[in-house]
Amino acid sequence: MEGSRKAPQLRIRPARPADITGIFAMKRALTADEGNDAVLRASEQDWLRDGFGRAPRFQCIVAEAETTLIGMATYSEIYLTALGGPIFTIQDLYVAPGRRKLGAGRALVAEIAAAALERGIPLIELMVREDNAARKFYRRLGFCHLKECLTYAIGGEPMLALTLPVDGRIASPR
Repeated sequence: MEGSRKAPQLRIRPARPADITGIFAMKRALTADEGNDAVLRASEQDWLRDGFGRAPRFQCIVAEAETTLIGMATYSEIYLTALGGPIFTIQDLYVAPGRRKLGAGRALVAEIAAAALERGIPLIELMVREDNAARKFYRRLGFCHLKECLTYAIGGEPMLALTLPVDGRIASPR
């Protein structure tokens, strides 16, 4: 048909150490999109060690169109004491702006879902900022917002202060 273009072939695969520059560039773009540039402390070397080393702490998959990386997702396993077993948590999901709406994001999440089912993991969670437009995308995939759950975090000065002596006592034994 004249004037129509065929969408490029999409492939989802495990990330490889050779992909680190591309996937870490996507991580930087993701944190910039979220307005969290200052939060990114990790480096490519950290990702190589923790994602591809002898004891990986997270998994990374990529979306390719032809031979170009256009998206990535990272996820890891955490143990829920209430479940008595692990779940997956998606930490990063990114598709290059010019490549969105081609199905790469859905395909990345579907790959994680398939890995969860293969390992008998019943649940995948993700945290998303309230102002993130991707919330509609997650709902279309079937994710539910757990209104009764709120995320709390502590770090920096408040975390340091928590460890300091209170009324002459050490807050926690070491």
